[in-house]
Amino acid sequence: MSKILKIAKTAIVAGMLAVGLSAGPAQAGGDIGPAPVPPPAPLAPIGKSIWEGFHFGGHAGYGDYDYGVTHTGPGSPLVTIRDSEDTFVGGFLFGTSWQFGNWVLGTDSAYTFGDTSTGTSIAANGLGASVEVNYSSETKARAGILVQPNTLIYGTVGLASAEIEASGALVGGSNDKKVYGVVVGGGIETTLDSRWFARVEYLYADYEDEKFAQVGGGALDVDLDSSTIRGAIGYRFNWTPWGLLTGQ
Repeated sequence: MSKILKIAKTAIVAGMLAVGLSAGPAQAGGDIGPAPVPPPAPLAPIGKSIWEGFHFGGHAGYGDYDYGVTHTGPGSPLVTIRDSEDTFVGGFLFGTSWQFGNWVLGTDSAYTFGDTSTGTSIAANGLGASVEVNYSSETKARAGILVQPNTLIYGTVGLASAEIEASGALVGGSNDKKVYGVVVGGGIETTLDSRWFARVEYLYADYEDEKFAQVGGGALDVDLDSSTIRGAIGYRFNWTPWGLLTGQ
């Protein structure tokens, strides 16, 4: 046993001497020191969250246009007709959002088209006219709170506009006019994959009255409001128009 221990000790000492001899010249020369620490890699620019950026998409749904048309004319009784036109509507939307903690603030605009060609018809003095909406649009401010990381509940308010067309012998042919009003509403939005999103929202718009001159005197006074339920799908980019202008 003692012979085996002597052999083991001899092997250990020889190994230590071999390591010392191999390391000694390198340390003595001073050419090779500790490996230099590489400089830290530059930080990558922080991207915007999935709720921030410019968005664009399409929308479709159901619109209820409520017309009130009042006819006044010399020698004719006052006539008021109210009618409601239900129609499929669709169009496109765009806007910009910013995130502040659990709050998401931004703007949202949309153009809407639909088939409201029947509109409301009125007859007076043997002449007739119909009223319809050619298209509508809105530009709104939007504020919402994240109830889940990928789910936003929001409210919105802004300016609405619509092009109303009155046509027929009572108004001497066809006449288009732009009306303005206020739009309010709300909805729920969720992120899909990456920066794609989907939303469902309700909007109510109340427009100012607009008058159309009648043949032989008098006028058609049109009062319009609308209710819309629609869904939308869009994509939110990792930039904003303001950021492009300022280089941010």
